[in-house]
Amino acid sequence: MIGPPAPPALQVAAVSFGAMAARVGPRTSRLDVQASGRIIARLRLAPGPRRVRVPLPGGLHPVRVRAVGPGGARWSRTVRARVLPPSATRAGRVPGFVDRRLQADVRAASERLPAVTGVYVQHLVTGCGAAVNADAQFPAASTLKVAILVDAVRRGGAGALRATLDSMIIDSSDRAANAVLGSTGAARVTQTLHDLELRRSLVRRPYIIEDARQRLPVRTEAQPALATNFITTPYELARLMVAIHRGAIGRGGVGRLGIGRRAAQRELLVRLLDVRDGSKLAAGLPSSVPLAHKSGFTDQVKHDGGMIYLRRGPVVAVAMSWSAGGVSDQSGNRFIADVARAAARRLGGGGRCQGLPLRAPRR
Repeated sequence: MIGPPAPPALQVAAVSFGAMAARVGPRTSRLDVQASGRIIARLRLAPGPRRVRVPLPGGLHPVRVRAVGPGGARWSRTVRARVLPPSATRAGRVPGFVDRRLQADVRAASERLPAVTGVYVQHLVTGCGAAVNADAQFPAASTLKVAILVDAVRRGGAGALRATLDSMIIDSSDRAANAVLGSTGAARVTQTLHDLELRRSLVRRPYIIEDARQRLPVRTEAQPALATNFITTPYELARLMVAIHRGAIGRGGVGRLGIGRRAAQRELLVRLLDVRDGSKLAAGLPSSVPLAHKSGFTDQVKHDGGMIYLRRGPVVAVAMSWSAGGVSDQSGNRFIADVARAAARRLGGGGRCQGLPLRAPRR
């Protein structure tokens, strides 16, 4: 009696782009692909052992693959896959242009919030986007934990600090961030930011632990008070996120710091994909859209910034807000979600933009 074929061996990368690989034995005639408990593909195979490309939808999924043959069927083990759409491999080298409808949406969202706001959104393939007060310096709160992470990976400390880095990024722990910074790390993190040509961003000291085709206008329209140890701008936070994205697909970015593609995926992008805060950018997106981001918040600020991986290409989106009198969770989070919702709606097909190229502000 012929038994069922050998179970497929799944090859899982830190981040997959639309598919993963499976190795099957000689008697497998069909593969059934299951993601998040649902069969998403049935692949007919010619006889013989082979490596098969298994298509997957975007998102974070438990994945199983079933090999079917003359003697029956066998499942693979379940693996956890972080899947970005194939278009995420496109980095884009185009300048930024205003999408007028998105610019109007972002401006309206900013004006509804009684606070100083800053926004930078750009589709990385077409360049279409919007910007409001994008060069203003804001108290960065937890968003610059991304810079602490990049610096730790750059200096080869990620392995020994794995659990601490997870806590710092995924759960946004200030104590974990301070443990990574140590006593002299702030200046090093600032230097890493400057090495990425992000000179309006800085880290002064560890976190204080308390209880409880017109140009995209990269300029300062209003300025928050900066009695804080962590400072950045919407534009520079966007550039930091793009640097991580480009490093993860092997197109420069943090690669200029000596961080290789696999390390950028495994140590940087994966953690940003696993961030637990679903109340800001994530709240404005369908659950099926992968989001690599880092939020930050205090009583006075509500921020979020990251990469939205739409089917037609990646979009960087940053929304920041500050008020001396405080920004409520409800209103601040709604503002950020509105920016994400508008970005996905207007840039889902790449956007429509015309005008002059984006130029960084002269200093």
